[in-house]
Amino acid sequence: MQVKTFTGTSTKDIMARIKEELGPDAIILSNQKHNSKGVTCYEIMAALDVPQPAAGTVESVAPLGQGEAACLREEWTKLRKQLMAVLKPQMDIGLLTPRQQLVFEYLEREGVKEDVLMDLWEKFRRAPETPTLSVMNRMVGVAPWLDTPWEHKFHLLAGPFGSGKTSTALRLALAMKKTRRGARIMVVNADRSQGKGRLYLRHYTELSGLSYRELDNSAQWESLRRDAEGFDLVLVDLPGLPGRQNLDSWLRDVSGGNLPPCHVHLVLSPLFGSAQMDNFVSRLRGASTASIIWTKLDEACNYGEIINQANSTGLPVSLFSVGPDLKNTLVQPKDQDVWKLLLRHELPLANN
Repeated sequence: MQVKTFTGTSTKDIMARIKEELGPDAIILSNQKHNSKGVTCYEIMAALDVPQPAAGTVESVAPLGQGEAACLREEWTKLRKQLMAVLKPQMDIGLLTPRQQLVFEYLEREGVKEDVLMDLWEKFRRAPETPTLSVMNRMVGVAPWLDTPWEHKFHLLAGPFGSGKTSTALRLALAMKKTRRGARIMVVNADRSQGKGRLYLRHYTELSGLSYRELDNSAQWESLRRDAEGFDLVLVDLPGLPGRQNLDSWLRDVSGGNLPPCHVHLVLSPLFGSAQMDNFVSRLRGASTASIIWTKLDEACNYGEIINQANSTGLPVSLFSVGPDLKNTLVQPKDQDVWKLLLRHELPLANN
């Protein structure tokens, strides 16, 4: 059995190190908290019941299949729950200031995960005199979509069925046309399964004076880069992926490995539960993923997943979508918009 003790000032960092060094099968043996000169330190002992390779041997590591990756995620989820069960009793809310306690309780009711709350509790404890919003703003990054200088002109909208990808693609195209006069914009429908949705996107795109394309086969995917040479912006509406299918592998298959340099934006809705959201993000997120767009905010009853996914992915929020209309429903988020949503359920005002 391989046993190792990890120390640090953040349980979140320690968990990441345990996962990196020992893997998802590690077992927590003990947890201790120490205070030295006003600084709280944690010491966690973990073990792995797998013998280390003998000196001089080289192990070949095969890439994980989708099923193996799912098993690893499940094991890590179990490990995280075990660790939270050990650490949560030590998270004394009474050590926070009254205002911090109020914010903490609101976020807990909103469905913010325990590991995120633990991280916030540590930040609050280290900064009792700092305004709460100043501490919290570092938890969720924002990158306003229309104002961000994206490196590539190809933008792929990925998300589950019913998350609002098609409407978001059309709204974004109309907003870009309004804010950037003369911009040449192409809207691409890559979802062959759409019926009325495909007609809806084509009708409004052409009615608005935008260029429209459909990708029905691998040859059209391969020629996408050439077809888009005369355009400044290309928005691609991707289909929802069934089962456990992975977006990166799906894109490689349909494009024949000739996908142009692009940004992928996850289109998500807080209507989905935490476990389902984690599943979507694990399958849709890849090397090209650049931001998260949150839709259907007006239909949701809580917004904790906005913080949960920002914490687990490190991706910024680039757009909010509020309401069913095509116009005046997109919001470029500011830091305060996120916290007004979570703490007051105050919907952001559209700015296009």
